[in-house]
Amino acid sequence: MNSGDIRNLCISSFVLLIAGMLLPCMTVMPSAGEYTSIIKMFAPEAFDPVTYSLLGGILVMMESDILIGSLLLLFSIIFPLWKLGTFIYYLYRTKKTESKSLAVALKMGKYSMLDIFVLAVIVIAVKGLPGGSEVVLGLGLYFFGASILLSMFIGQKIMSVKPLN
Repeated sequence: MNSGDIRNLCISSFVLLIAGMLLPCMTVMPSAGEYTSIIKMFAPEAFDPVTYSLLGGILVMMESDILIGSLLLLFSIIFPLWKLGTFIYYLYRTKKTESKSLAVALKMGKYSMLDIFVLAVIVIAVKGLPGGSEVVLGLGLYFFGASILLSMFIGQKIMSVKPLN
């Protein structure tokens, strides 16, 4: 594997990441069990399916809890974008000096799976709601997960194709 291959993987991971952030990640289909039909008579909109993208879900979360929403924004949006940007910049740069930004990105890479864990916890929490509410996973979740896994692979390979110094 050479530097050009890693660059192509970085660009692919970036495209997957953007798609994963913007495409539907999950659809929540509310239900109240045997009382669904009765409640629907008084509040039919309460049982409309709600679809969230990763970015849209984080923005909704920020409206109700700014701290958790900000942490999700940091680890699920900003950090993966910065990490991939750092990888791409490092592969195109011509300086022979040590890259502090790359060293930080590689050390922080183990937190890449934190956002996948958060999504899994959210899905499990909604699936555990009473009344048979369902969560249908969307394409965005798979694209996002593929991007995170690919970026972890890139982090492992990047030093072998272009050492720090």
